[in-house]
Amino acid sequence: MSRFINSLALTFALLCSLLIPSATAEKLTYLIIAAQAEPYQINNEADQIQSGIITDIVAVISQKRKLEIDNQVMPFKRYLYEIKQQRYPNWISYGSPKWRAEDGERTQNKRLSKQALFSADHIMLSLKKSDSKTKKFTDLTNKTVILLNGFDYPGLVPILAQNEMATLEVNSHKSALLALKNGRGDIFIEMKSRVLYSIKQHQIDASIFAYADIGEAIAPVEIHLSYGDGVSQALVDWIDLQILQMKANGEIAQIIKRYQ
Repeated sequence: MSRFINSLALTFALLCSLLIPSATAEKLTYLIIAAQAEPYQINNEADQIQSGIITDIVAVISQKRKLEIDNQVMPFKRYLYEIKQQRYPNWISYGSPKWRAEDGERTQNKRLSKQALFSADHIMLSLKKSDSKTKKFTDLTNKTVILLNGFDYPGLVPILAQNEMATLEVNSHKSALLALKNGRGDIFIEMKSRVLYSIKQHQIDASIFAYADIGEAIAPVEIHLSYGDGVSQALVDWIDLQILQMKANGEIAQIIKRYQ
């Protein structure tokens, strides 16, 4: 009888282990680019507070499954290096199918979510007082284009070469805007959401700039979550379902709105 009771107890315990979720949280390392990724990733060094569109989306998703998120903040080039070295195999961040590293590898974008989070347009800024605002982007020969150091601009490189444009690479959006304001460069090209956020965040007079759409040079970029090789496919698939739900119920739109 005691053996029968023990057998029943063991069976019951096994059933409970299948029905009751494990108390151990799944762990992901969230890779954050320092200084260059606002408003997608915003790092407040003084208060150690992380925010931004991607950061907030990751936070909402983590709460739905009680994921344990370990934030790692680093400069962009080190970010790419750490991904290549696979120091954090269970990492999560963001990327786009169109982005490649300087060496042509898809370091940041080898493994992307099936569902895009949102689409991002690029714009061109120039000073209103300059004559460049009246010209098309592809006619700006012999101009200096301000770009972010290390970032990929799909479709732009051949246009720069064809129009004999020089480039000035800087390390932050604030530096780019100030370089344009002070005449160190003629135009600044970046995602619209990043430009508008940075102008407001750094209290730069927006009225001094002229804004132009450059969709003919750089098509809209689809932004996805990206993952390290160590993240289970089951978790990736589950997150894709959460992205679909968050887009359908307006959660992602509300997050984006907070940073406009």
